[in-house]
Amino acid sequence: MAQFRRGAEAVKAAAQRKSGGGKFFPVFRWKAGEEKYIQFLMPMDDVLTVLMHKFIIVGQRESGEPQYERFISRRDPMLDGADGYDELIDRFGVTPTERSIILAVEVEPVYAAGSTGRRKEIEGFDLAEIQFEKDGDTVTAPNFGLIEESPKTFFNTLSEYNDSAPIDEVIYAVKRVGDGTDTQYVFIPTDSEVLDVDDELAEFEERFDFDAYLDELADEDRMRELIGPLPDNAKVSRYGGKKRGKGEDTEEEKPKQRRASSRRATRGKTDEEPAEERDFENEDADEKAAGEKKKAPSRSRRFAGLREEAKSKTRGGAA
Repeated sequence: MAQFRRGAEAVKAAAQRKSGGGKFFPVFRWKAGEEKYIQFLMPMDDVLTVLMHKFIIVGQRESGEPQYERFISRRDPMLDGADGYDELIDRFGVTPTERSIILAVEVEPVYAAGSTGRRKEIEGFDLAEIQFEKDGDTVTAPNFGLIEESPKTFFNTLSEYNDSAPIDEVIYAVKRVGDGTDTQYVFIPTDSEVLDVDDELAEFEERFDFDAYLDELADEDRMRELIGPLPDNAKVSRYGGKKRGKGEDTEEEKPKQRRASSRRATRGKTDEEPAEERDFENEDADEKAAGEKKKAPSRSRRFAGLREEAKSKTRGGAA
């Protein structure tokens, strides 16, 4: 496996810098205002930080819809550095963005008998589940997946919590606040012990190979095969052309939204092999907003109400 940047220091360094496909693996997304209970399955020192191209158009499907892929740039400092091959940068002027990646599982609160209303008491957690079709059968499985988010909006805050307690030893309520350029995430630690998921994780990893997923995204031959044949004037980025001027290719395309693979079983079935467009749902707008200077309100003001809720959620409280 390629040696990528790992840990809190890599996250913090990436968060301080200015903003500038492949094999399927389940990925968690949050809608604005949505909250999930998450158990992280990697210590902070193992969190990866990579230079990633997302939503790259490499062709068209039979339906006429764009075919999207993602790539880890070979110019990542832990791969080939400044001399690495990256035709998306050199020929199309597309700048990769930094993403940190962690493996996690969604969990669901178990409420104490008799507790009701907004302040229901949480007495523990169970694994959240999803359903998908495989070989004509409906399969139910724990909702494992990756979190691929910006070091600025997600992982830098998470690394601060890691200073108090290892993140893989805490179950968090994770809530997305804002949409687009003002997106931030609030982490509310609970007092519940983490679940033993070794057996379930081993079964999940028989279907989804984390190392193989990353190696394929970083494979130079794959980029040459998919990007090399494209004409020089091809629009390869979902976020616009290679020379974006005022009023030119600045509006984000709005593809049809599809069900995310992380829907719970109670919300319907999902396919194990989704289309690439599935990742569009609730993707943050870092790429689109690069260079914007609008200053967001301070975290202390924006999150004051949410922090007040934390007092009830450490021992109970409805999401």
